[in-house]
Amino acid sequence: MKPSPLHALLIGLTFAGTFAARAEPVVLNQLKAVVNSEPITQNMVDQAVRTQVQVWLMGNKGMVSRSEAEKEIRKMEERALDDLIDRKLILSEFKTLGGVIKEQYVDESVNRFVSGRFGGDYDKFLEELKKSGMTISQFRDVQEEQIAVQAIRSEKTGKDSIPNTPWELRRKYEEIKGDFASDGQPKIRIMSIPKETPSSSPSQQEAVMKTVLSKLQSGASFSTLAKEYSADSYADKGGLVGVIGKNQLNAGLTKAAYSMPPGQVSPPMDDGTHWRIIKVESRVGQTVPSFEELKEDVDKRLTVEKQQKKLETWLTKLRRDANVRIY
Repeated sequence: MKPSPLHALLIGLTFAGTFAARAEPVVLNQLKAVVNSEPITQNMVDQAVRTQVQVWLMGNKGMVSRSEAEKEIRKMEERALDDLIDRKLILSEFKTLGGVIKEQYVDESVNRFVSGRFGGDYDKFLEELKKSGMTISQFRDVQEEQIAVQAIRSEKTGKDSIPNTPWELRRKYEEIKGDFASDGQPKIRIMSIPKETPSSSPSQQEAVMKTVLSKLQSGASFSTLAKEYSADSYADKGGLVGVIGKNQLNAGLTKAAYSMPPGQVSPPMDDGTHWRIIKVESRVGQTVPSFEELKEDVDKRLTVEKQQKKLETWLTKLRRDANVRIY
């Protein structure tokens, strides 16, 4: 996916060490939406993303790689218009209910940020804030909006919560227990396709690899294909390596084997002179915590999911009842 002009600008500013606002004649300030007669323009969307990124970077500076920052910024871009519409609707609801955020709550929010990210060093915080291009007033406005949004979210998800039933907890346990399972050791089969042989050119061997891949995708037996096409000491055994430890194969193959669930076949992996294809037959020594051991975690996760569903239902109604038009 080609990066958007705003995405390129944000990334460039991120790793140049500044987020100072600057005019970028990249796109026209087109109308993106109207919410209860209030317009949302492209510039407003871009500014919302820029502000969101500024605050996020201040909280994560030095803790993320460029690729992680790019991924997070792209998510913010993709959600930007919907998030801005929801934020306007939620803040409007907050005002309708007579909500007011006291200055002390904003002070406490800012202090928590400074304490958590800068160890309480207010001067360092102000220095980073200046580099980002934000003023303390703008930062406080962001904190105030976040408090208001969180207050409404809590209001709409925290009341009238229904306890999770034993049946719901058991079902959720079966659904997520694998997330808490220990690694165990994978029992694997491997296929090694040479990139070149004395009688076959690289292009011919690449065709062989693609043929093997096509047959695997069509449901052919891994063992049978390994005996026919593989060129390693495991070929006669249908590629069966057995249970492997973390030091038996090279790092790339080991990582793949330990990350794959039983029954899965890897894509061809470039291993120098060969393409390697791995199949995880099963896992040995993998343990799964009991229901009683995970009951508290299951209960929390299920409650959060219910709250999120309740919030989404309320937001859907809020959008439906409001006068929202997206262009």
